[in-house]
Order: sequence, then C-alpha cells, then structure tokens
Amino acid sequence: MINRQGIYAGKKSSPVDRNERTTAIAGAILFVFILVELFITASLHGLTTEHIFVGILLSGPLVVKMFSTGYRFIRYYTRSTEFVRIGPPNIVLRLLAPFLVLTTFLVFISGYGLAFGHDDSLFGNIHATSVAIWIPLVSVHAYAYIRKVPAIIASDWSRQTNHPVPGRNRRLGINIAGLLAGVIAAIVLLPLYAEGWGHLKIHLPGPLVLGILIAIIAVLVTIPVLRLTNKAKQ
Repeated sequence: MINRQGIYAGKKSSPVDRNERTTAIAGAILFVFILVELFITASLHGLTTEHIFVGILLSGPLVVKMFSTGYRFIRYYTRSTEFVRIGPPNIVLRLLAPFLVLTTFLVFISGYGLAFGHDDSLFGNIHATSVAIWIPLVSVHAYAYIRKVPAIIASDWSRQTNHPVPGRNRRLGINIAGLLAGVIAAIVLLPLYAEGWGHLKIHLPGPLVLGILIAIIAVLVTIPVLRLTNKAKQ
C-alpha cells in the first residue's frame, strides 16, 4: 500500500494511484472478514463449519491483495519511474513483509489441509502455530495502514476531488469479483467440509489468545518505531 496521497496530483492516470486504491479496497475487505473470523474462532468448537466457510471466503480477497501488492513490488524493483519516485514502504513493514506472506500461506494451506485432509496431527499443529505468529504480524500491518485506508477509499468516491483517478469501477469490480469467488468456493465446497468434524481436536482458541496478547505488545512496540522511521524517511 502506498504511503502518501497526492504525490501525483498532476497525473490523473498514475498507475501508483490506481494500485493504491485497488489495494486499499482489498485491505478493507480482508480486515472486516478477518475480524469476523477471529470472533468465530473464539467459539471454534461450536462454529467449526462457519470458521472454514469464512476462511475459504477470505481466499478470494487475499488473492486480489497479493496480486495488487505484488504488482507494486515488481514495478518498484524493475525500476518503474512512478513507483521508484513514491519509494518503498516503511523499513519496518518491509522487514516484516516476508514473514507476513509466509505465515499467511501457512495459515491458509494448513487450514485447507484440515478442512479437506482431516489430518489434525499435522495440519492442526501447523495451523495453530502459524495463527499465533500471523495475528501479531497482521496487527502491525493493519495498524500501519488503518488510518489511511478510509481516506483513500473515500477519495475514490468523492465528487469533490480535484484529481480523480480513472478506473474506479474496474477497481471495485476486481475486488467484488475476488469476494464473490471466495463466497462461491466456500458454498461449492461446503459438502466436503461440513461433515465429519467430530473426531478432530483443534485447539485454536489457545493460540488465538496468545496471538492477540503478542499482537498488543507488538503494536505498542511498533508505534514509536514507525514514527521514528517515518520521520527519517521524510
């Protein structure tokens, strides 16, 4: 996600601005459904099917977010003028990014393994461990951008903006398509994971609580570090 707005005020069709808005919408959708998933996980034993349903649903918006941020990554490191001028994300977020991507893949791959493989001895341990690590990383990432995302999305829909960025309907369509793809996959695959969960012993609330506690500490530590590194970058 991009750190500043208006840097291309005179270029209405900047690919940086278009990428920023696409990423912001995808991030907002993911944020909402991740919160829903966390609330469901707190009562996992009674809501296992719902947990898997939302997890599969999240896959669609996650793919959009990965492609959007991956596009910026590639354009920056292939020395695209627009993306080089805006610069890379905060150094702290860059250092955390590989671990966030890795744990995200582990959370979802192990989740799918549990949903369709029913091997709790392997996938259950991987899922619980990766969730405990993933939550703090997501929390730091969310904290860094949560105040910027509403303004970015609002600017894309405001009629009073002086510098509209073309492609608003396309950006919205891409994100809606990702969300619908996740919903359809969760519904179509429902018969494969809705039954046969009685024998599984998944203890995610424990790792969930641990992850949340670590997340609180991580965000508190990150707040001053982000401020210092942002000032240094300016």
